[in-house]
Amino acid sequence: MSVITSRAMHFGAVIVAFFVMVIVNMLASSSGRQLMKSIGEKERQLVKLEDDKTRASARWEEMKTPERLEKALRDHGLSMGYPKASQIVRMTRDGRPRPGQPALARAGQGPGVVVAAAAGRRQGGAVASSRYRKVRR
Repeated sequence: MSVITSRAMHFGAVIVAFFVMVIVNMLASSSGRQLMKSIGEKERQLVKLEDDKTRASARWEEMKTPERLEKALRDHGLSMGYPKASQIVRMTRDGRPRPGQPALARAGQGPGVVVAAAAGRRQGGAVASSRYRKVRR
């Protein structure tokens, strides 16, 4: 082969390699753009879901306010309210009322006070069954 033919073949190979590289680069950039577009779409969906979650948690917190709970009870025809501090009886883990509570002292003046006593096995930290009994003081 002559020197000119050899150089022409080398030059042709370089040109073909250049065009192949350009085509590969175009394909890679095209798939990169598609991936970036997909990532952007997923990020927008994530932001929307986070906003929805924030709104839902705000609505839930608003529904748990004492005023809303009382209104919901009234709407369902239930006449209930929160107990006064003097009406609350705190219990120990074994189901007995803690001594020295104002509610127990006041209830001790009458025939007795009904309290829930834990009876039965504990299953996973929860009482399996309970019964009511009268405590006399």
